[in-house]
Amino acid sequence: MPFYPQFHENSLDVADAAVSAVERGEAESEPAWIASKLKNGELNFAVEDPDAPENWPRTLVLWRSNLFGSSAKGEEYFLKHLLGTHNSVQGEDHVASKPRDVRWHEEAPEGKLDLLVSADFRMTSSTLLSDIVFPAATWYEKYDLSSTDMHPFVHAFTPAISPPWEAKTDWKMFQLLADEVARQSRDHLGVRKDVVATALTHDTPGEIAQPGGHAPEWKGTDLPAIPGKNMPNLKIVERDYTAIGDKFVALGPLADKLGLTTKNVTFDVKHQVDQLGRLHGVFDSGAAEGRPALDTDQRMAEAILMLSGTTNGELATQGFETLEKRVGKELSDLARGSEEKRITFKDTQQAPVPVITSPEWSGSETGGRRYAPFTVNIERLKPFHTLSGRMHFFLDHDWLKDMGEMLPTYRPPLDMHRLFGEPKLGEKGELSIAVRYLTPHNKWSIHSEYQDNLFMLSLSRGGTSVWMSPQDATAIEVSDNDWVECVNTNGVFVGRAVVSHRMPEGVVYVHHAQERTIDVPKSETTGKRGGIHNSVTRILVKPTHMIGGYAHLSWAFNYMGPTGNQRDIVSIVRKRSQEVQY
Repeated sequence: MPFYPQFHENSLDVADAAVSAVERGEAESEPAWIASKLKNGELNFAVEDPDAPENWPRTLVLWRSNLFGSSAKGEEYFLKHLLGTHNSVQGEDHVASKPRDVRWHEEAPEGKLDLLVSADFRMTSSTLLSDIVFPAATWYEKYDLSSTDMHPFVHAFTPAISPPWEAKTDWKMFQLLADEVARQSRDHLGVRKDVVATALTHDTPGEIAQPGGHAPEWKGTDLPAIPGKNMPNLKIVERDYTAIGDKFVALGPLADKLGLTTKNVTFDVKHQVDQLGRLHGVFDSGAAEGRPALDTDQRMAEAILMLSGTTNGELATQGFETLEKRVGKELSDLARGSEEKRITFKDTQQAPVPVITSPEWSGSETGGRRYAPFTVNIERLKPFHTLSGRMHFFLDHDWLKDMGEMLPTYRPPLDMHRLFGEPKLGEKGELSIAVRYLTPHNKWSIHSEYQDNLFMLSLSRGGTSVWMSPQDATAIEVSDNDWVECVNTNGVFVGRAVVSHRMPEGVVYVHHAQERTIDVPKSETTGKRGGIHNSVTRILVKPTHMIGGYAHLSWAFNYMGPTGNQRDIVSIVRKRSQEVQY
C-alpha cells in the first residue's frame, strides 16, 4: 500500500543515483537498480523503520479533515508521538506486540511532525492542534460539486456571498499554495527526477501478479525482488517544481494521449478535451501552453462533468461499447439515447440532476430506476472484478489459509486479557466494570450535522455521552445522565451515561466524532480535558486486511485498504464525582 516517505533516503536522490547507474551500464533499468538495492539492504523502505528521524513525516496538511477529532484511532498516541503535545496515554508501549521485521526503538520518539496545517471553517479538535489554520469558505461561499455513490444525483454548491475577509475557497487555497511552491522552487528544487513506488492496484495487471495468492517473501531470502510482481511498481518521473502553479490550472496532455481509466475501462476523451479548449480557451505560453484552461473553480467543475460518463452520455455509451467487446454481453443499451446528453455545471446549479448510467458504477438508473449496486453484474452478467468473474466466498491467499479464513467464518473478538494483559471482561472494582468499548459511526450523522451547533446541542445531552446497559449501570450505581469515565492503557474519555435497554450487557457505545470542544470536563484520572471517542482506542490492524496484488483484494485509491478495527477494545467504566471542572 502507499506510504510516505517511501524510502529511508530522499526519493529525488535515489532517482538521480538510479539514472546514473543505468548511464554507467550498471543496470538495465532504473527500477531494476532500485530493486537490487532494496534486495541487498543498501536501500530500505521507510516503513521498515518508521521511528528513525529520516523517516518521520515532517509536514501534514489537513483539508476539511478532522483527523484528530474523528479518524485517528488511538488518538492519544497521535498526540504523543506525532505531535508531541498533551495526551492521556496511561501505560507503557505495547511491548507484547513488538514487531519482528520492523525495527523497534526502545524509546519511541515524541513529536515527529514539524508543521501541522489545517484548512477548515470550523474550530475542530484538529484545528485547535494546528500550527497554521487556513480560513476556508463554507458551502455557501464557493462553487463546488457534490455527489456520492449512495444516491443518483449530482448537485452544485453556489455561493450566496463571496468568502468573507481572508477566507478562501478550496480551489483558490490550493492554487495559491501551488503558485508559492513554484515560486520558491525557482531557487531550490527546480527540475528533478523522482522515483515513485505505486501499489499493485485493483483493475490493473498488478492484481494477477501473484498467482494462487502465493506471496513468498523476497527480503532475506533467495527470491528476486521484482517491481510490479512481489513489490511495488517503481517508476522514474520528471518533476518541474517551478511549473506546479501553471499545471494546476490546466488539463494535462496525458488525458487525450492515454485516455481516462476507471475500473479497467479506458475512455477516449480527445473530443471532450477539444470541447473544453473551445469552451474555456487554452493557455498561450508556459508549461500549460495549448492546454484547456481550468483556472477557476467553476471551470474545474465543468471539466469534471465533461469527463465523466455519469454526466456525459457520449462517454457513458462509449464506455459500455468498450465493455461489451470485452465481456460479450449487451450493455450499451443502458446508456443509449443519452449520447447527446451532457449535464453542465449550470444544470446542477438549477436543481439536483439524476446521473446517467455509466460503467463507472455497477448500478443502473436507466428507465428511472433507483440506484442499487451490482445491478449490471446480476442482470446483465457483467463479470464481477474478481479472478473468476463471480462473487467470491472462497479465497485462497496464503495469509487467509494461515489464519483459517478462506471461507466466511465467525470469529469471536480477540481476548485482550490473554493477549495484552488488559482487564477481564466483567471484572468489577469499586463502582467500576470492564466492558467492550465500541465506537459506532453514529448512523452517518457526522456527515449531516454539527454537534456543536446550538440547535443540535438542545436536542441531545449537550456534550459527550456513553451508552450503556441498565445492568452495567446498576453494577456501578450510575443513573441516566450521570458522569462516567472510561479508562484504559490508551487514554481516558469522560461523558454522560445514556442508560438504555437497547444496549447489551458488557458493551458500551461511544459514538463517533465526539470532540473535546463542547462540554467535556477535566478527567479525574488525569486532570486533563476528558478525551474524544478514540482516546481509549488504539490501532489494531488485521493481517488479512493488508493483502495486496491479488484479485479484488488489491489496493485501490479511496476504496481498498485496511479497515479500522473498533470491536476489540476493553475499557474500565467507572462512576465519577458529579462535581465537574472545566
